[in-house]
Amino acid sequence: MSSSKLLELIDSIYDSGFDHQDWNNVLEKLCHLLHANSAGLFFINFRQQTFRVLGEHGFPESFISSYQLGLGAEDKTATVMMALPEGTAHGAIDHKVSEREHPFFYEKILLPNNVGYIGALNICNNERYFVGIGIHRGMDQTQFNEDELSYLKRLYPHFRRVFDFSDILEQLKEKEDVFMSALSRIPIGVIIINSKLEVTYNNELAAALCKKDLGLKIENNHLKLDKLADQRLLKSSLIKLLNNEITHKTLQIKSDFQISPLTLMAKNVESSGKSINFHQDQIILYISYPELCSFSNADSLQAVYKLTVAEAHLALSLTNGLTLQNIAEDKNISVQTVRSQLKSVFNKMNVNSQTELVRHILTSALNLTR
Repeated sequence: MSSSKLLELIDSIYDSGFDHQDWNNVLEKLCHLLHANSAGLFFINFRQQTFRVLGEHGFPESFISSYQLGLGAEDKTATVMMALPEGTAHGAIDHKVSEREHPFFYEKILLPNNVGYIGALNICNNERYFVGIGIHRGMDQTQFNEDELSYLKRLYPHFRRVFDFSDILEQLKEKEDVFMSALSRIPIGVIIINSKLEVTYNNELAAALCKKDLGLKIENNHLKLDKLADQRLLKSSLIKLLNNEITHKTLQIKSDFQISPLTLMAKNVESSGKSINFHQDQIILYISYPELCSFSNADSLQAVYKLTVAEAHLALSLTNGLTLQNIAEDKNISVQTVRSQLKSVFNKMNVNSQTELVRHILTSALNLTR
């Protein structure tokens, strides 16, 4: 077994992993290197109870679909290898033993595919998932010897680095998907901009607000405020936020055609505590408009802070710019009753003022919608 072929195989591992190519080429080279008939790269997600074949060489066409649709649950190779540490290369399956001890596995997987011996390598084996390689020889051949398994084991750190890298990317992608899904549902306009006021994200409510004559709009993918003074104030606030001179900034934006102003709260993405893969020079703008008071998030407030229905609606009404008098008139109750409810909200949400309450809900909105 030449060193040059081993190095070529290692190069293929990194090419396939980092460039997101398929793994079939790697497994074909592995089969040639270890004189195997076929090989597969297998993935098991424990939480979802799913079985996948990430790559293969020499498998019948029907095998992959059958494996992923349920046959994978009968794979005794994975059962054997999951009991062993990561990085272990092992002669996991002997068809003569399997015929006696695991007849279903033998009859449904080994015998139809002429698999007599399986050597296996543990790549990842944790509480979330299992990733391993199985290399196969026929029933008329012999089990993989210690030298051959040692070559397989030498590949472990290279496979592991690639899968660690892929796992990090996948987790970031999942977090970003959840983040974007949350932003699309909260009852507050959300715009993410950079230092040049270029819009990198906006939810549906923000888009709707920008299409009205409310003092701000999105033109050519940039945020523009109608009044020059407001535009200058926003830009200067962004600079202070990005330089960490301030943690947040609240602005009141009002056009000549509206009675109620828009409330904008700007906050640095990085300081918001989210592990999301955004650029550091981005700012989140939360936009509240009193005439679009929405209670769609009341259930989340109730669940998180143990508020009553009335208390949750009160908190969201204040967030959307309504006054205690507005709320009392809308509910046909006294202002004193509203004040009593507000005191209870303060206690449950651990805040001391209406300003602090609104700021807390705005900056916690992403968490409340998950």
